[in-house]
Amino acid sequence: MITLNQFSQVPIYDQIKLGLKGLVKKGLLRPGDAAPSIRKMAADLKVNPNTVARAFRELTAEGFFESLRGQENIISPRAGTLAAHAAREVSENLEAALKGALESGFSWSEIDKMISVLKRKLL
Repeated sequence: MITLNQFSQVPIYDQIKLGLKGLVKKGLLRPGDAAPSIRKMAADLKVNPNTVARAFRELTAEGFFESLRGQENIISPRAGTLAAHAAREVSENLEAALKGALESGFSWSEIDKMISVLKRKLL
């Protein structure tokens, strides 16, 4: 489902948000589906339920979830658009970083080596 990196500079609640958006982008969660419960997700990810609740609150504020008090969170019809926007942002940031590296004189071979090192570091 969602994988967290405890050593990342990205806060855990943001990683949860990105993970849920990724699940929608991949089609594993669809608009109208019930989101996992906060308690179950917290137990599965081995994090504090308050951390998951914060991610869910922010996703609700962003329009990713629809929520009625006392009921489960539902993936909103806008979730696919929001997930696609998040993927586009990542792509644009990656493109800008690669352009910056090339403009700084790095070769593709050097960039590939840097990416390999970063992949090992992140995994």
